[in-house]
Amino acid sequence: MKIALISIFLDDGYEHVLDDKFMEDVVCQEDHYYHRIAHLLEMGNHEPIVFYISIEKKLKKFTHKYGHTIIRVPAKKIPFLHEPIVYSPELIKQVKNNFDISLLFSYYVMYKVPDMFDYIIRKLKGKMPIMTRWSGGQHKWLFPIRKKIKKSALQNCDKIICGGKEEIEVLKNVFKIPNSKIEFMINPHNLELFKNRDRIEACKKLKISSTKKYFLYVGRLVKNKGIEELLETFNEIKSEYSDMNLIFIGDGLLKKEMTEFIEKNNLNDRVELKGKLPHEIICYYYNACSILFHIGTSGGLPNAVVEGIASGIPVIATENGANKEYVNQDYKTGIIIEPGNKIELKKAIKKIIEMPEKFSREVPEIIKEFSFEGYGEKLEILFKKSLEKRNNY
Repeated sequence: MKIALISIFLDDGYEHVLDDKFMEDVVCQEDHYYHRIAHLLEMGNHEPIVFYISIEKKLKKFTHKYGHTIIRVPAKKIPFLHEPIVYSPELIKQVKNNFDISLLFSYYVMYKVPDMFDYIIRKLKGKMPIMTRWSGGQHKWLFPIRKKIKKSALQNCDKIICGGKEEIEVLKNVFKIPNSKIEFMINPHNLELFKNRDRIEACKKLKISSTKKYFLYVGRLVKNKGIEELLETFNEIKSEYSDMNLIFIGDGLLKKEMTEFIEKNNLNDRVELKGKLPHEIICYYYNACSILFHIGTSGGLPNAVVEGIASGIPVIATENGANKEYVNQDYKTGIIIEPGNKIELKKAIKKIIEMPEKFSREVPEIIKEFSFEGYGEKLEILFKKSLEKRNNY
């Protein structure tokens, strides 16, 4: 089965043009959700190709470290009001007659104008089964005409995969999507890799001091991830937590600004920028650290949150996307705060540090259900059913 996996975000939200060097050095080395799915599908003897749209004018193929093909496709960007109109005739040309099925990765990208999600579905409708992995967002921000367009696009999907039960209710009640079209599935994860380990042994593996304690951020170093608030808050409480260091794993355009902040506030011995690391190393940081932070405003359920929960580290996350369904005190997995609220952030840190017994190291059953292997099997079943249903029309 030939499957198109499509990112609908211009330059995938990197704050960096997807030029050849960036594609080879960053995108082809990432363990992003798209590439995990492609890897799973290849293991099932399918042929997945991941598409990225970019303002780069040249179409070009690349090879991901897992072995599958990535195609960077040129897109057109037209400034309009507060949000640009983005579309890509070349993407449609590449996909519509060459694949058995398409899987789009999306949430609310534009609130005032149609986005690539709406455009792709309008162009591919009737050409092949269309599935989407939907993360949702703030549907109340949509302009009325946008809500109507988004409703039509969602209704034209053959299957909608969603990892948040609250967002599933939005799909059903706001966009009138029948339950039969919705599939509850969270991001796949490797429970053999991300698991509870002895903290001291993890510190030894990483060659870091086990007498110190660590805060942790894992992800892209870009705007809207709460990185600025985390740095500012850490600088304000550093004397209260003198034995605590802050570790960032990841890379991005915010790194320069972060380095300047660290130097200005004499935090060179307290804040560590580790850069991009493989999952085989990151998994030990989850075990060695005391709190994992995901306090940005971007939508969706981040891989880092799922990995952290699977590894037994308490998480502080914002009430955003499906976070609160997995990070909560019922599961004893962490604390939810408002985005940008440093007072709540400080209180959450204090509670986890002073009352660690309230946060279990047990992995919730809902996380165990979506192992790496199980997700691939379930996704393949959905693909086959969608194809059978389309062929029977």
